[in-house]
Amino acid sequence: MPSNQNALIQIGVCLTFVLVFIAGIVRFIFDPNDQSRCNSLLNNGWWQDTETYTKWQPGGCMMHTYKPDEISSCLQHARILYVGDSIAREQFFSFARLIRDDIETAGPKHVDRKYEFNDQGLIFEFWWDPYLNASRTSAMLKTTDPTIQPSLLVMGSGAWYMRYLDEDTYREDWQDAMDRIFDAVQRSSRVADAVILAPVEIPDYSLLSPEREETMSINKIDSMNAYLESKLASSTPLTPMTIPFVWNDVSSTATNVTEDGLHFKQPVTAMQVQLALNYRCNDQLSKHFPMDSTCCYHYPIPKWYQCIFFIFFLIWAPIGLYISTNESILNAVFIFGLGVIYMYFGDRTQLFGKAQKDFDAIVFGALLFISLVAGILTLKVKKEGDQGFLNRDQTDEWKGWMQVIILIYHFMGASSVSGIYNPVRILVAAYLFQTGYGHFFFFYKKGDFGIGRVLSVMIRLNLLTFVLQYVMDTDYLSYYFTPLVSFWFGVIWVTMYIGHSSNKTSWFLLCKLLVAFTMTTIIIQSPGVLEDIFDLLKFLFNIHWNATEWRFRLGLDAYIIYIGMLCAYATIKFNEYRLQEHPWWPTAKKFSIITSGILLTGYFIFELSMPTKYVYNGVHPYISWVPIIAFIVLRNATVQLRNTSSRFFIFFGRISLETFIGQFHMWLAGDTKGLLVVISHARATQGFGWWFNLVVSSILFVFVSYYLSQTTGELTRWLCSAITSGESRRATDNTSGTYHAVPLLPTSSANRQEPASSSSAASEPDNSSSNGSNGNKNVGRHETDGDNNNNMDIEMVESMQTSPKRSCVSNFFDDARVRTGLALLIIGLLNNFC
Repeated sequence: MPSNQNALIQIGVCLTFVLVFIAGIVRFIFDPNDQSRCNSLLNNGWWQDTETYTKWQPGGCMMHTYKPDEISSCLQHARILYVGDSIAREQFFSFARLIRDDIETAGPKHVDRKYEFNDQGLIFEFWWDPYLNASRTSAMLKTTDPTIQPSLLVMGSGAWYMRYLDEDTYREDWQDAMDRIFDAVQRSSRVADAVILAPVEIPDYSLLSPEREETMSINKIDSMNAYLESKLASSTPLTPMTIPFVWNDVSSTATNVTEDGLHFKQPVTAMQVQLALNYRCNDQLSKHFPMDSTCCYHYPIPKWYQCIFFIFFLIWAPIGLYISTNESILNAVFIFGLGVIYMYFGDRTQLFGKAQKDFDAIVFGALLFISLVAGILTLKVKKEGDQGFLNRDQTDEWKGWMQVIILIYHFMGASSVSGIYNPVRILVAAYLFQTGYGHFFFFYKKGDFGIGRVLSVMIRLNLLTFVLQYVMDTDYLSYYFTPLVSFWFGVIWVTMYIGHSSNKTSWFLLCKLLVAFTMTTIIIQSPGVLEDIFDLLKFLFNIHWNATEWRFRLGLDAYIIYIGMLCAYATIKFNEYRLQEHPWWPTAKKFSIITSGILLTGYFIFELSMPTKYVYNGVHPYISWVPIIAFIVLRNATVQLRNTSSRFFIFFGRISLETFIGQFHMWLAGDTKGLLVVISHARATQGFGWWFNLVVSSILFVFVSYYLSQTTGELTRWLCSAITSGESRRATDNTSGTYHAVPLLPTSSANRQEPASSSSAASEPDNSSSNGSNGNKNVGRHETDGDNNNNMDIEMVESMQTSPKRSCVSNFFDDARVRTGLALLIIGLLNNFC
């Protein structure tokens, strides 16, 4: 794309960023009553499911569904009091059923009710007082005795005033009752821990009796609710108080949930109770990860280590640009920091809204179709020669389309659908297959096991995740893909390093793989091993990791990494023996293509037959290689297929690490439990607004991910150079810090313009691909690299002979392995204060 078009795109996205932030800030400043999204909860919302009525979406925040133990904890094992008419009584019953579903509700209607739940330490009371003017109600509003005040007081009236009082006096009498409540909460802070005054209910007029329909007109109800709204806006209560006008939206937008038009069934009243609990309890929820309930919720004040990162990114880096000569690195730090800060504002403040996920099969399919069309429209074909088996563009494309599917899968909340969850598990396994394939290829062909290679891969993989776990105050393992690939890279490195001088001996190499397979299986599957390791990390470094969750993650794909390594070895041997020139190869090729098609079809039939995803998880580790190998065979069946790739998917493949990690906080929200809403309008996630928010948030998400990829690559090179500079100084007495005894394979976009090798597979989910070989052409290229390295080693020896002697201490601290170990130790010790 021409540079001027790129510049226009960048300017457009930057302007979108500015507008989104300005809109968010304006809403935050000029709507101070909604800085915790309480107004959004209590005044806006809609049903996400219009059949079962179990999911309600507030405008701009995520609800919490309360369970008995959480209700008991929030309400402090105290008393819940409802006062009002039959409408309030039905909601009272629903609230009590949340604690115990089998409570007895039959009996006289116009009487008091009381339930005691000893296990939860809760007392539920209902006072029949349809006019809110009984003497005990008045006494309760005047009391200042904290020992009898309810933890939650819910009051509701209005229907009886309209139904049974004179047309000329009902409004004045009702207003007097409302005024007494407002006076009470403004006069005292001890009326209750929290007071909820129900709005006057809008009935379902199609089911009302003629008498009720005549007296309970919509004009009367609108007028009474307008009075409540004005009183609430002008009041300054000492006792926390609110009026959830959204209760009328809950009831009026539901169908077939009332028999008489006035008294609604449990789906409606239960959701009204949940809204009340979200108002009363959400800010008492835990203020640590995951923060997935954002209505009426104040995010915690940043901790000291979060503030250090903010200062580093927003103050030190910009100032450094003016006083330091290392402008490129500081610029990378600043851009990287802006991306991280955007995630913080998105998922740790109320600047932007949050929305609950809502799976819709039609929308899910539409998004996949749109992505497929984009991929097809950007196809490119290289006509010269054969690009080779698993070439660079192909593996980038492979990572790209898998990442797009995973992003859509997460955005739509499709994990509850077994038929979708199962294939997505294959996609994760395919990433790990590429990890095993690519790193095995590199270590086998290059033989570079130095600290430089390890650092380049590990820093590239973990830099963003490392920063996010502190800035977002989360858990490293929660970004499960990064630690998963890091763990398996370590396994591959150790396996290939031990006895590496004999790696060319087939029986020795295969025995090493078998031993590694056995050891990792024991570590993963043996009870207590991971627990003991994690307990030690907790004791030494205050690291709190969940061994059960981590065993699940490792166990699901415990064997695919070895399949990838064996496939890489088979590919190498296939090329060494020139089997493609054997007379039986065309027949074998046709047979493998037909077999692969049958196996891939059979896999989908099999996974769709699984009753639940939990049953499928039991067999996944043993069969995940089948569709992966089948796909590889089909994808490389002809030269034209190998030479054809999609630019759209290649682009996503090259930033897949950043999109995978970044989605947690700047496309999704609530630590992946919900969606980020960058449009400030209250209905931004309903109807057309949902699509508009998707487009805008996706543009910003991809834009930030791209620049995070660029800057992470640059920072990785700089950090590796800084850490290994002592090695170069010790070897060459050169302080430039740019020398490596063995050149590293490209791990950032700076090297992507080189022609793709004819055999490469991704080592990481972004771009750390390991170029392999295919035939004599690539073998010759690797031999040339080896010759260059030998020349460099000779120069190293000559330089060491002429360079001044250095002390043992200097040599010790110049060792990159020592520097790396000390850095990790210091970080671990500092983590004890986090």
